[in-house]
Amino acid sequence: MYEIHTAIAPLPFRPEAIDWLFRWGMRVTVRDTRSASGGGYWWPDRKLVELFTTQEEAAIHEVAHAWWHSRRLEGVNAAKMIVATVRLSEETDRRFERAAQVAGYYVYGIPGQKDDASPTGWWMGQLVGQGNDWECYAGLASAVMGRIEQLPDYVRPFYAELLDEPAA
Repeated sequence: MYEIHTAIAPLPFRPEAIDWLFRWGMRVTVRDTRSASGGGYWWPDRKLVELFTTQEEAAIHEVAHAWWHSRRLEGVNAAKMIVATVRLSEETDRRFERAAQVAGYYVYGIPGQKDDASPTGWWMGQLVGQGNDWECYAGLASAVMGRIEQLPDYVRPFYAELLDEPAA
């Protein structure tokens, strides 16, 4: 557990990872410290995690973006993340149900979710013609609220340096 901002409760990040991000130049700002409704952005050009509120899910998501930012470009990491997300979308082990559900959204979309920009009228997911590994990475981190044990062995290595192992 590690604190990324004084207004946000400690999150399940490895201290070494957050220390590295801060040394790299990442900054974290919170617009409204009195609210926990969510939302935020990762601004790579400014190395800025901008959170609208103190919501932990948004904080995990945006910090995961920052962590993955340069790592995705190393070798074939981005492609491997896509492959792992597709595999996870078909996972049947109930221990990983939430992660599999979110992976399924990224792969197959959400037919009931309206999206006027989509040719189908519904949100088609992140992978259709996009190869959006960065949203898959951040989305899975926040889907499990940083709890690495909720990810199967073939996904866990992507997060091993970022997310803290649970206490025994």
